[in-house]
Amino acid sequence: MTLSEQDQFRSHRPAISSRRMSWELVLAACGLLAAALIALDASDPVSGAFRFIVWMVLPGWAIVRRFPIPDPAGRLVCTAVASAVTSSLLAVLMGWAEIWHPRSVAVSVLIASCALLVLKPADPKRRKQAAVATLSQTKGFKSYLPWFFLAAAVLLWAIALPMADAQLLGDLGLLTELPVVWYLAVALNLGLCVWGIAKPRISGRWFLATAITGLTVMLYATASLLAEVPRLPWVYKHIAVTDFISAAGQVDPSIDIYNRWPGFFATSAFLGEMSGYSDAVSYASWAEIGFALVDVTLVLAIARTLSKNPRVYWTSALVFVVTNWVNQNYYSPQAFSFTLYLTMCLIALTFLRGNPIRWVGAVERRLLRRHRALPKADAATASNRRLGTAAITAMIVLQAVIVVGHQLTPYLAILGLFPLFIAGYFRPRWLGPVLLLMAIAYLVPNFEYVEKNYGLFSGFDVFSNASNTPRAEPLTNAGRLAAHGAIVLSILTGLLGVAGYVRRLLRGEVRTTLMVAWLAVAPAFGLLGQSYGGEARFRVYLFALPWLAIGVAWLFWSASVRTRKTAVKLTACLAIMTTLFTTVYFRPEADYRVSREDVVAGKWLDQQVRQNDLVFETNYFFPLLIGPNYPHYLEGGTITSLTEFLAAHPGRVTAQDVENHAKGIRSAENIYLVFSDRQYRHADAHKLFEAETLPKLEQEMFLSADADKVFDNGAVRIYRLGGMQ
Repeated sequence: MTLSEQDQFRSHRPAISSRRMSWELVLAACGLLAAALIALDASDPVSGAFRFIVWMVLPGWAIVRRFPIPDPAGRLVCTAVASAVTSSLLAVLMGWAEIWHPRSVAVSVLIASCALLVLKPADPKRRKQAAVATLSQTKGFKSYLPWFFLAAAVLLWAIALPMADAQLLGDLGLLTELPVVWYLAVALNLGLCVWGIAKPRISGRWFLATAITGLTVMLYATASLLAEVPRLPWVYKHIAVTDFISAAGQVDPSIDIYNRWPGFFATSAFLGEMSGYSDAVSYASWAEIGFALVDVTLVLAIARTLSKNPRVYWTSALVFVVTNWVNQNYYSPQAFSFTLYLTMCLIALTFLRGNPIRWVGAVERRLLRRHRALPKADAATASNRRLGTAAITAMIVLQAVIVVGHQLTPYLAILGLFPLFIAGYFRPRWLGPVLLLMAIAYLVPNFEYVEKNYGLFSGFDVFSNASNTPRAEPLTNAGRLAAHGAIVLSILTGLLGVAGYVRRLLRGEVRTTLMVAWLAVAPAFGLLGQSYGGEARFRVYLFALPWLAIGVAWLFWSASVRTRKTAVKLTACLAIMTTLFTTVYFRPEADYRVSREDVVAGKWLDQQVRQNDLVFETNYFFPLLIGPNYPHYLEGGTITSLTEFLAAHPGRVTAQDVENHAKGIRSAENIYLVFSDRQYRHADAHKLFEAETLPKLEQEMFLSADADKVFDNGAVRIYRLGGMQ
């Protein structure tokens, strides 16, 4: 700062500190109001949203405010994560202890957090740092033009959504149903992001943060906003487990693997009851955009710990947004655990960095033989050591929540972090083995269950584990095109990321490059023993992606001087990536989208089906497991596939044939058959059998004296065979 700026800061320091205190007092007041609304069990949507927002800010801020996290993005996202982790710890303990009182616990935590804000003000040095960041310069009219264009992009996107027809999707999914205006909005927003990063004088952080946030919302919220209910079929099993815990007030490990790893579901049940949403269907759709925004903020904060060049960290965030095609942001334990993993990496990179052990240092010197000296340790390392205990505690708590929340994520996290602790890049070195022992200690009592039902290892053939796919149905032409697009996008991102590592190594930046490169490569070792039901390759790419995105940014901005040629190359690269992402991300809507009528029918069945019943479903993606009674479906033989039966018996199939087949499976009190218009289209699109097979069978059911139509909402019909009660 200049002398005049310093004088200006000194003259305004008391007022700035006062504003900081006023802000915290307002937050405390909001916390008390939210606690009162929770105690009164207010159930209106506005009250629920208010309670949720306050909860995601207040407990986390009461913790994070004690950490001198210099990066605003890091402070923001760590606040939300700390609140979520607090929720998870409380919810899991209540579920295991069978003492389920989420509202009372939430009220107590909010009041305690308010007391911390009022009685223990934040460190004045933190306020001073924040105050310095608030100084701004007077801007001219031209500086507001980018904001005008960004507002225009958002407006075009908002106009495009009602124009899209998402009811009857063809083989290309949303790609042909989204209007041209939507593509123009995305192109304009992307262009503003690239322009803000690549122009001679980079745009301010508020503009770039808003532009990248807008692009993230456009890409990751569009599909959910065009669906009346959570759109992906596998979300509904997660909703069912959440609703079961909320209704039963406990977790039951005897039911399934989800109750043995209940972290995410108990957390969601806790947040749902605290905010007044008892049915997870009402809020599960928001998870996709919520996780996307939090994850890109974490990637931005991580990149800022590794580079002081703003072009690098903003490009890293942008590349992550337009290459994360794997669609793992939906309402799920893996999405929650991935966010916690990124938070662990941010904490380690911010507070726990150290100098590597001797032989690793020798490798660095070997790589730096053309350069004069090794890079010095970060200037922040010495001061961060004073917070070592708090950072270590945070790492252990985050790993604990990951361990009880997901089966695979703890080990993917360990693959990346454990060697860096052992090598001394992170200190203390003993923390790496502790993280590993935590995962093993939780697996041991569940080992027999996992080995019996799933198998701990699916084989040690890397290529087989990488090529295994969970999809049993043949791909359509459009499906094959999208699959090839995913491969091209993945390979392109990987090659550019590796090229970025090589270029940075050649420039003598060894230490951080080795760390990031290892974190990108380490997830691939997960393929050595497990395919994870065909999903391991998706998780490998997802866990490598943040670090590959940083590598891509290094590739373009390793040089100290910005050139027009670099800007053109970056623009072309991001345009190709965004085009591939859009194709891969929005095409599968044709196959996976769940309709509101399907959800209503699934909920009806959840209330009707008992453990001695039998259900024939004609589409793998119909949401049968949807409500708190889902354990009734888990008994062997309760659910059977009518599609497989019809495919195995080509030709005319009568109602009597189905009933005889059902009797061969098990003795059932009630036999239900589900038919829907969407199932007809799905069977025809994938050529599962003759197009008229299902309609003819339903007509047989309608005319049969042994079948009663017990449910019909226009799009879904359910029949009960034999009129059994």
